[in-house]
Amino acid sequence: MSTESAPSSDRTYDAEQDLQHRLSLATPEHTTRGFLFTSTLRVVRDLGESEAVVKRCMAASGEKSFAEFFNYPTRSLLLLLAAAAQALSGRYGSFGEALRQIGFRAGESYMETPVGRTAMQQAGAAPQQIMGTLQTLYWVLTSYGKPEVTWTGPKSGVLAIQRTLMPLAYHEGAAVSMATKLGMRGAKVRARKTGELSIELEFSW
Repeated sequence: MSTESAPSSDRTYDAEQDLQHRLSLATPEHTTRGFLFTSTLRVVRDLGESEAVVKRCMAASGEKSFAEFFNYPTRSLLLLLAAAAQALSGRYGSFGEALRQIGFRAGESYMETPVGRTAMQQAGAAPQQIMGTLQTLYWVLTSYGKPEVTWTGPKSGVLAIQRTLMPLAYHEGAAVSMATKLGMRGAKVRARKTGELSIELEFSW
């Protein structure tokens, strides 16, 4: 499995620092659907980590349980992600690549939910339709910030997200897996920071 991503090609990008910075910016108004918590724990478990590691990741979040489509503090998810990426960094070679792989698998899990399955049924085959569906899926994921799509060429586009607490590497993995599930062949994604909480996901195929 390849996430076809790019912050790792930027030698100045530090995924752990990125996550910690976003954690410092998280406020109670920032919430995220519970399925991202459960999918992260599932990744840790499915990759063969012990139940002790899974429980340690759960404890790091500060939460006791998750309902998939209930909103929980994004801060709790970032704490969970930090613990999970640390646990998996040895397997994937770096904290950033672990985040990217967690994001990829979280994106796959999202597409298996009722929302994701409906999106796959309704998405057209054209890249423009797929990008429009991705825009909607990202909107459902968070309680803040509406994503917008801009076309930059016949085989490229940008999904701009005005407010997100998730690290760039995580976004890359998730975006590639969702785009692939929707039928975008050979999707490549590069995430870049455009403001304190804003990012752009540059798609090409």
